[in-house]
Amino acid sequence: MSELLPLFPLGAVLFPGALMPLHIFEPRYRLLIRRCIEQHRRFGIVLIRSGNEVGAGAEPYDVGTEAKIVAESPLPDGRSYIVTRGERRFAVESLIPDAEPYLVGQVRYLDESDGERAVDRAGLAREALGAYLLAVVAVTEDARGERALADDLRDAPPSDLAYRIAGSLAVDAPQQQALLELETASARLEEETRILNRETELLRDLLVRLRERGERPELN
Repeated sequence: MSELLPLFPLGAVLFPGALMPLHIFEPRYRLLIRRCIEQHRRFGIVLIRSGNEVGAGAEPYDVGTEAKIVAESPLPDGRSYIVTRGERRFAVESLIPDAEPYLVGQVRYLDESDGERAVDRAGLAREALGAYLLAVVAVTEDARGERALADDLRDAPPSDLAYRIAGSLAVDAPQQQALLELETASARLEEETRILNRETELLRDLLVRLRERGERPELN
């Protein structure tokens, strides 16, 4: 079953379970957010495929994430700062032209499935994440955020683990969108493991160069 959902095109991807702060300043989005708050409704965040965040004409990708407003800080001039949390993924079946000053879509919410071998792939992803975080710590010499992330994800179920890793990867928005669009947690974890292994090798290469200059200790 599909339903109408107000859409907020952005240059960033929101994953289920993730938090995203937003500065609301355009009049059409002030209206959208005010209605959502007054009516206790949610809206959809979609990555822009082409066009810009400000002004008309942004074309979004077909898969986005429902956003729940969890905090709001209004400003005297009508602008506001909000914090949203990602909820369900959805597919945009069609866009409704001129329904509102902001974009509105007919959307269908997507099922969440672990898929085959999800537990095994979650284990491999945790190992890849551990190696990646070790390399980050060695290069940056700052373990605070990385240790907290690793501890937080130790017992996470496959679906939560996949989305948390997706939101923490240092990849561009189209790559994050590709992860969001994958149908199962297993497929998402498999791709994330590949990305993590690639990024770890790049960091190790950087560390070798830093060590040659005597700027970092050896990575075991």
